[in-house]
Amino acid sequence: MSAGSDGRPFDWLERASLWLASLCMIAMTLLMLTEIVLRGVFDSTTDNSDELVGYLLVGVSFLSLALCQSRGAFHRVEIVQMRLGARGRAVSALIFDLLSFAYIALTDWYFIQFVMSSYRREAVASTPLATPLWIPEMVMILGASMLLLVLARAILNDLRGLAT
Repeated sequence: MSAGSDGRPFDWLERASLWLASLCMIAMTLLMLTEIVLRGVFDSTTDNSDELVGYLLVGVSFLSLALCQSRGAFHRVEIVQMRLGARGRAVSALIFDLLSFAYIALTDWYFIQFVMSSYRREAVASTPLATPLWIPEMVMILGASMLLLVLARAILNDLRGLAT
């Protein structure tokens, strides 16, 4: 995959988002297939696949945010946008991106506090694996931080668009 649907090549952040989310999806698929084969053929189980698949699902969800934002894959309310002129659409995009950036920055800050709390308390999952919870929770910070970078780039592009 060298280019997105809009024809421009993926940059390093989009590639990182794509690859990390893809690796999580591949690992999820392999774990589920292993579980199916073990149960169907050997009447056995891994006992931990549901927990691991859950962690990987969080990975897919958070690690794909940057790619989705940069490629315009999120829903947009266009009923108002259609009625605005070019300048109005540019101002609207800037306001939306600024509000999104502020919200994600605040959320990321709380994610960091949450993970630090889990780490300090040495919190572990109440499962046989007893996974230290800060490990899967770190994915939320990584995904939100990658999204922040993409939103910052969008804000700069919005400002450039308004300047011209």
